[in-house]
Amino acid sequence: MKCIGALVKGCNVLRLIDRDDHSDDDVSRLNKQGIRVLSRRHIESYLYDDEVLAALCDQEGKPGEIPALLQDKREALEETVRQGKPADDIKSAAGLIYVSTKRRLTLTRVGNDPLAFARNVLAPLLTRNTAVYRDLREAIFGP
Repeated sequence: MKCIGALVKGCNVLRLIDRDDHSDDDVSRLNKQGIRVLSRRHIESYLYDDEVLAALCDQEGKPGEIPALLQDKREALEETVRQGKPADDIKSAAGLIYVSTKRRLTLTRVGNDPLAFARNVLAPLLTRNTAVYRDLREAIFGP
């Protein structure tokens, strides 16, 4: 990382990791080492946030689908819990959420997998006027 700073004047590289199951003490220690830790389990928790999924429904002209899509998300999370995963493990539920979102909103050409979908479709919906954007920004850059 120091190499990048030496090559590009004014460049500041931040290390950022998922929260996963790090304890508060671990997070504090990592922060002291200059490593930022997300406030949620992983980046998918921000990308597949209810606010983002609602914005997608609005963008697609289907705001009436918001409650059903959020129920699909809850059911996907319940399924992953039945598989022994943590209740906030959006990453494990992302595939199910992706499939139900494409089906419910009749989406095509939005990526062949949950990661591509999150990158191409969901990430642009994290805008400055959303609470989830502000939460992510604070996790990365601080208050």
